[in-house]
Amino acid sequence: MQPWLELARQSDFVLYVSAATLAEVTDGSARDALVRRIVKAMRVVPVTAEIGYSAGGLRHVAAMTRRKARDLTVDAVVAATAVTLPPPTIVLTSDPDDLRLLLQDTQVRVEGLNP
Repeated sequence: MQPWLELARQSDFVLYVSAATLAEVTDGSARDALVRRIVKAMRVVPVTAEIGYSAGGLRHVAAMTRRKARDLTVDAVVAATAVTLPPPTIVLTSDPDDLRLLLQDTQVRVEGLNP
């Protein structure tokens, strides 16, 4: 079991996952069974119109400060979702740089995970 998942189970932390993240980390293979087991311990947050509009704004601001072109759409949806959650909010990610850029002017903390 992932250490962060075990920590959440032993505390009163609530784990959330954006529905967009599920599209990014699953591929229809047998590996999806592990993802589905982990997600059972989380609350899946749907991508609403409000989150979509917010993600577009975050993506636009981040794109203006990036040196390299890269599609930040899914990361922006994750960031916009995190902003809607009750604080304190921590985003766990294997790509902390992009999420820190997207969340730089918010109270959301970003922590990198080892893949």
